[in-house]
Amino acid sequence: MNNLRNSRPVKTVSCVGTAYKILACDRDSYIPLSLIINVLRKLAHSVLSLQVLPSIVLGRKKNKGVKKMKMKNITKWLAATTVFGLLCLASQRADAVLQMSYTGDSQYLVGTVIPTPSGAGNGGQPGRDIAQTNTLEGMYTGLNNQMTTGSGAHNDPFILWSRTTWPHGPDATSGVTVTANNMTIVNGIVQITLTQAYQYLVGSYDGSSGGTAVWDISSFHAGDTIQIYAYAAVEGGLANPTGNLIGSDHAQQGYRFITSFSLLNPLGGVPDGGTTVMLLGMGLGALGMVRRYLTR
Repeated sequence: MNNLRNSRPVKTVSCVGTAYKILACDRDSYIPLSLIINVLRKLAHSVLSLQVLPSIVLGRKKNKGVKKMKMKNITKWLAATTVFGLLCLASQRADAVLQMSYTGDSQYLVGTVIPTPSGAGNGGQPGRDIAQTNTLEGMYTGLNNQMTTGSGAHNDPFILWSRTTWPHGPDATSGVTVTANNMTIVNGIVQITLTQAYQYLVGSYDGSSGGTAVWDISSFHAGDTIQIYAYAAVEGGLANPTGNLIGSDHAQQGYRFITSFSLLNPLGGVPDGGTTVMLLGMGLGALGMVRRYLTR
């Protein structure tokens, strides 16, 4: 899993940097999607090598190779495909809690805003998060870059905007906001299980005393679980911020609690990688049963 943890996926390879989580012996385990697919490929090769297609297409009534296949073997194939199907229905998640390092170009990170601007005049929290996302997207150059807005006055503070090299995405237009009281937080980690796919995730920490991180989560699907820290600190402090937010799973000096997160730009639902692999496995199992029936 170290390779996954250190990888940075490109937009056309959505499965890189993701894994499937299962619970085994009270411990979380992660299985790469590529491993599941490779095993199923071998399964498909084994089934087809026993002349399944010739038996069906040519209408062969008897096949010596097929006769050797006992019902218990078919049961094993079905059991194997069922196991892989269940694994693939498990929650997909990023290989680690999402990070917020501008200088380190954290995976999925579009950028940070320090401190978080007021939501007044921007349509409340959803409007504020949409405005922050669009400002960061408008800064995209392909290189890390920053800009400062505001006059420094009490009612117009300096705000540092830090844009990473993450590829440019569409403008944010709509979404939903979840406040701290309605979040699922386990051991200091916010658990976000998607009911549908979204383009952006915006996490805000303690308003004017903290900052905001914007991630592109368009490679995640309905049913996937995303994890972010419940606490974050401004690296360098508000007086000299670097653009990085440092996450933590517990309260400590200088760390601010998450106040809200927003999911922006709902995306059209399509079968995710887990569902696709599950259907492939079920199809192979059914194919084996059909072969057994046609070659009796």
